[in-house]
Amino acid sequence: MEELKSLVVRAQAGDLEGYGEIVRRFQDMAYGYAYSVLGDFHLAEDAAQEGFVEAYGCLANLREPAAFPGWFRRVIFKHCDRITRKRRPEKGAVEELGATPSEEPGPSKVAERREMRDTVLRAIRALPEDQRTATTLFYINGYSQEEIADFLEVTVAAVKSRLQASRRRLRRMLAMVADELKGQALPPEFPERIRLLLGLPRPLETEGHPVREMWNIFRSCFPDFVVVELDELLDKSIALFSLEDSAERVYQADSQRILRPELTSQMFDLWLSRGGGRCRWITVGRVFRGGQNVSPTNLEVHHQAEVLWGEEGLDERLCAENILDVGAKLLPRKEVHVGTPCAYPPVPNGRYYVAPWRGKWLNVAAGGMVAHEWVAKGGLDPKRCGMLSFAFGLERCAQVRHDLDDIRTLWQPPYVPD
Repeated sequence: MEELKSLVVRAQAGDLEGYGEIVRRFQDMAYGYAYSVLGDFHLAEDAAQEGFVEAYGCLANLREPAAFPGWFRRVIFKHCDRITRKRRPEKGAVEELGATPSEEPGPSKVAERREMRDTVLRAIRALPEDQRTATTLFYINGYSQEEIADFLEVTVAAVKSRLQASRRRLRRMLAMVADELKGQALPPEFPERIRLLLGLPRPLETEGHPVREMWNIFRSCFPDFVVVELDELLDKSIALFSLEDSAERVYQADSQRILRPELTSQMFDLWLSRGGGRCRWITVGRVFRGGQNVSPTNLEVHHQAEVLWGEEGLDERLCAENILDVGAKLLPRKEVHVGTPCAYPPVPNGRYYVAPWRGKWLNVAAGGMVAHEWVAKGGLDPKRCGMLSFAFGLERCAQVRHDLDDIRTLWQPPYVPD
């Protein structure tokens, strides 16, 4: 406990190494607790990751370092509750805890293993909540009864009683329970991924920062549009960009998700999942592009502000006019021009838009008209309706607007604009 208190104090002072050690100690505790609440390992990892990020930002509010375990559990529960409300599972969904059986034929042993796994996980979910939580924490990484008691803010005797009760219920499959939960532990790179996210500044959340200034101007250009919020983790199954062709520029979060390299995929997935139709949306957020040649005008991580707009009467002329109008407001002393062609799903005939900066042209935006087949997928008639999709790079715009020597200074805290 004394060592934990020391780590918390170090982390409160901004020591990422100290917080990284806290993450390593509590990652499976957070993950196991989130699973006991959510019943889904992927969602549990999301909750754990988001909980660690929030906890670091709020750590200064923790007055007693020794109270960290229970305080952190409440942070994790908040994110579990948010995910639960967002997901709104149908009645009976909690029973479908195992992986969805594959339709592809496989060896009999694979089928037996899947059936056994489903049986074990259903048995865990059938436990009363207090027993389920104690059992998951005990077996997922061998946490002691004392550690579990501190995390749950109960006595060691209470933990012992709950474990004994769950063992009586699970006595015929206890070994399988232990093996299954241990096999679901988080990957070893999880703490480093957390530290990567924590170590990045948050220009969009900093009052007076040029990136936030660019977003505020961009948003003012679309006063009647809905602002949608998107997760930074993107499921590969909805990515429109070909990951095979650009694997070197994608940050892998796990086997199924990536740190998003763009916002368009999520915008379209959300639009289609809500039934399509007329759409006036804008969004903003960080995008992550590995393998980039970082330079005074280029970053691996930057902010995009994006528009998805579909309704009757939209065409290429209106698309170009809107992009140029937004560019004129973001860069009032610079003239934005139409640049070279660019094609990407679902915009087959897009264009870059450029602005002058110190004797060269910098791409500050890209976009165009959405392909007819995508318009039709959303229930709009391509003969009468058009859809615009375009995005501005906020760091690039800030660099041009403020005539900055090096775009990287926007990510070096504290940044004080002129």
